[in-house]
Amino acid sequence: MFRRPLTTAAALLLTLSLLGGGLLYWVLKRAEPPYSGEVRVPGLDAPVTVRFGPHAVPSIQADSTHDLLFAQGYLVAGERMWQMDLMRRLADGRLAEVFGPDALDADRLFRTLGLNTAARRALAELEAPQRALLSAYADGVNAYRARAAHRLPIEYLLAGFAPTPWRPEDSLLIGAYMAFTQTFNLKEELTYLRLAQRLGRERARELFPTDEGVPAPAVPPELPDRPLGTPGGSAAAANPAALAALLDAPARFGLPVPGAASNAWAVTGVRTADGRALLANDPHLPPAMPGTWYELELIGPDLHVAGLALPGVPLVLIGHNADLAWGLTSAITDTQDLFLERPTADGEHVERAGGPPEPISTRVQRIEVKDAPAVELALRRTSRGTILNDLLAHPPGMEPGSLPAVASRDLLALSQVTDPPDRSLAALAGLARARTLPAAHGAGWDFRAVAQNLILAHRDGGIAWQVTGLLPHRAKGAGTFPAPGWVAGYGWDGLVPPRQNPTLSDPPGAALITANNRTIPLDYPVNLSHSWLAPYRAQRIAERLATAPALDAAAMAAIQTDRTSIQARLTQQALRRIEPELRAADPAAWDIAERDLLSWDCVMDGSSRAAALYALLEPALWQAIYGDELGEDLAPLMSLAYLSYNSLQETLRTGESGFWDDVGTPAVESPAQIWGRALRAAAADLAAARPDPRDQRLDRLRTLTFPHAFHGLPLLGRLFDVGPIGVGGAADTLDVMKSSPQDPGRGLVIPSMRVVQVPADWGQTRGTLPLGQSGHRLSPYRTDQLDDWLAGRGHPWPWNGPPAQETKGVLMLRPAGQ
Repeated sequence: MFRRPLTTAAALLLTLSLLGGGLLYWVLKRAEPPYSGEVRVPGLDAPVTVRFGPHAVPSIQADSTHDLLFAQGYLVAGERMWQMDLMRRLADGRLAEVFGPDALDADRLFRTLGLNTAARRALAELEAPQRALLSAYADGVNAYRARAAHRLPIEYLLAGFAPTPWRPEDSLLIGAYMAFTQTFNLKEELTYLRLAQRLGRERARELFPTDEGVPAPAVPPELPDRPLGTPGGSAAAANPAALAALLDAPARFGLPVPGAASNAWAVTGVRTADGRALLANDPHLPPAMPGTWYELELIGPDLHVAGLALPGVPLVLIGHNADLAWGLTSAITDTQDLFLERPTADGEHVERAGGPPEPISTRVQRIEVKDAPAVELALRRTSRGTILNDLLAHPPGMEPGSLPAVASRDLLALSQVTDPPDRSLAALAGLARARTLPAAHGAGWDFRAVAQNLILAHRDGGIAWQVTGLLPHRAKGAGTFPAPGWVAGYGWDGLVPPRQNPTLSDPPGAALITANNRTIPLDYPVNLSHSWLAPYRAQRIAERLATAPALDAAAMAAIQTDRTSIQARLTQQALRRIEPELRAADPAAWDIAERDLLSWDCVMDGSSRAAALYALLEPALWQAIYGDELGEDLAPLMSLAYLSYNSLQETLRTGESGFWDDVGTPAVESPAQIWGRALRAAAADLAAARPDPRDQRLDRLRTLTFPHAFHGLPLLGRLFDVGPIGVGGAADTLDVMKSSPQDPGRGLVIPSMRVVQVPADWGQTRGTLPLGQSGHRLSPYRTDQLDDWLAGRGHPWPWNGPPAQETKGVLMLRPAGQ
């Protein structure tokens, strides 16, 4: 009785589905850019030739710098407009305009940080040639925007808005945001503040070692001991729990968050097969869809570079010209300081030593919110910096590992290096045209807002290193821990002239290595940081270079995929030190160690069961050693583990800790007993996570997802994300795969690209991206590099265009009147 109507309905639904699917496919594909043919583009002065090689990597050739940068803006926007748009909106604090109240947290954060103000100031201070580069690029982006007005990427259709005109300052906004992702100390200082309330100043200090065998610097003695501040009774009391979630807000839109890592090393001809220099670089950043970089070659009358650009920013950030190559890693410098400020009774001033109270300045910004009333944000400042209390008074949804409230009457003021106008675009232009190592050094000093290790390799065989960026000069204190604003001498006493930053050319060992490790001696006159990452990746690079025969590009690339963990070696050494005690105290735990860890080669391969157990042992050790005393405050401390050298790493190295005893029991526990707890907990966690022994391997336990802006949305997230993908590697391996000890199953920081540059023959330079060039959902170039990236393979970077046999298409961009 019902068969015929059901059949008819099914046929109708199938027809509608096919029509809907066909329409959706058409909408998705029509947004993709062409890779061949001719396009008339208003704004060009003369024709521009674009030759696309493998993976849709363009070589852009123009008769003028204006047309060259115009074409770069046009082409990158054609692949990455959605990503560029979100990045500038994020940095400008304008996401709520299009996403509504869910984006208010991010807007409050970036309005408070003032990246938009810094970008406008930088634009005003640039010389005319640099402003012309930005204008040409913006004109190219807007030319694409006009052409694509009726065939925008599907994200715009789903989100219900269209891109607004691109402004020259938008490129500087993106640069300012990426510089912000390379600053880390604020979260450490707030974590210390909370732990000092629980443990007291000096005991909390033990949890913040600087490097192997190097304790944290002294805590300002003027800070009161436990508890800091006076609980309750103050509207200014801050909730630092909000900060951890706020700093993660960009991830909700598929955008990078602060995260420290990167490898780079250069060698001279003394170590190479052909007697010429080589340079390897793999910056580490959070995964995202689309990826961080866009690969291209620019060929103009006075400019020829190849490399990787940030979408939305002209020129290339990492790459080479005809004479020299350059790479970057985070220098982990401390360019953020947190000051405690004591407000007066009226709340309008703060105390100052030896003088009258200082008034608090206030300005109000208006945040437009889609489908909701606009929000006014009061931004308060003292001479010590921006007051964070108002920002932190609006906590978003709390994440595991967020900080509990710091009960204090004090205001929290953040000083950061954003006041001097940045000149990073001038630095990029200078590097692009530099012909000698000294000229490249001179260009590098123009990187003001971002502190990086700049590694250089010249075609004549020379190599060099320098630390870029402006650093604060502290008359008093080290900057590691919060400082009292009411005590004289703790404010910044100006900035260190960039040319006093460390630099080195042609090192005696014929190699330069930077992997976020401490790169200066303890007595260096300029204070770069007291929060380096562990030296393990740098040590492993040195091991590989020391044992390698004459190096070539393939050997350098092989080092980039090394998965040997020096921290795992330290773990094995720690177990062997306590073998008799552990055998006696906990035979079952010793059996786990002996059977599963001590004969392991410490390689974090995805197929390894021992690697999976080791990945779970780290959080188990955190809990066993520190959980009894830190309680809910253990989580924020663990969240710092992949940002800097930590107390667990120092304990693995030395066996020493003031936290071995479990204060919750009447007995005094030995290190062997605590190790036994951790080993049994890790084994139980592995069995619970993967009951089938065949699945007890690292790449079944840890996965990597490249999140899209729609990641958090049901169904859409799965359609637009890439992954999950089972992966190997660890935080301290050269083939890095960072995860938090709180969530060891999720990859958080990855190699955002890999490249080995060959100055003697640029055609031999090879690199790869994690995904691909395109951000379009159905593009064949969206993830076409993923398999190579996972396998550690690279493809040639173009130089003078792709070879004729590898040219995938030629696109002519012509002025509108031709």
